[in-house]
Amino acid sequence: MRLKADRKKLLLLLTAVLVVAAYLLQRQATGLYIPCVFHSVTGLQCPGCGSTRMLTALMHLDIKRAFEANPFLLLTGPLLAFEIFYDNFTYHTDKAFEHANSIVLIAYCICTLLFGVLRNL
Repeated sequence: MRLKADRKKLLLLLTAVLVVAAYLLQRQATGLYIPCVFHSVTGLQCPGCGSTRMLTALMHLDIKRAFEANPFLLLTGPLLAFEIFYDNFTYHTDKAFEHANSIVLIAYCICTLLFGVLRNL
């Protein structure tokens, strides 16, 4: 039970850090960007490339530009956020739920890899 509480605290801290980072990016106070190591090494776009531009566009309510930056994350991000928060903030002892949750996360990872391949073709 203690592990679950620690995971909740870590998730809340990560969320707070992401909100502050998104605010700074939206305000363009730092002039910094998050470089993609995969893109720097290979010249190809990883599945996460464009996520910073997508978040900045969403802060300005520019859905078209957000979709152009990273369509996969824009469309599936809410589902992933719900999955993570639901798993971490609900108490469940049902093994069937844990099994279904694992299948959903594996399917999401496979779809992410497929998107990464397809966006470079």
